[in-house]
Amino acid sequence: MDEIRDFMRSPVISVGPQTSAQETAKIMAEKVISSLLVKDNDEYLGIVTKTDLVNKVLAKGLDPVETQISSVMSKPLLTRDLYIPRSEANEFMLRNKLKHLAVTQNGKVVGILTTKDLVS
Repeated sequence: MDEIRDFMRSPVISVGPQTSAQETAKIMAEKVISSLLVKDNDEYLGIVTKTDLVNKVLAKGLDPVETQISSVMSKPLLTRDLYIPRSEANEFMLRNKLKHLAVTQNGKVVGILTTKDLVS
């Protein structure tokens, strides 16, 4: 049975909660990724996606330089253990309307799983 650890991407890339929306977008563009986790010290607070940047910053006319990512991130961060079957993760993501899922091992975030990862 396929486990999500075989499909997730690692290492996890994150930004601090005070990072600007513009800086977050730059990092995502440089790394060619569609999401970043938001982390304060050792605690993951949420996730920000390209869709969040478009819908919550640009479409609302917010200044991307002044807008802190903590004000537009999706929270709480939903996670699943890396040993669950791919089908269970897919069902969870569909039920919760997620395109990005944080993957954990022993309660610690170790990767990100996207809908693209599941179908590739």
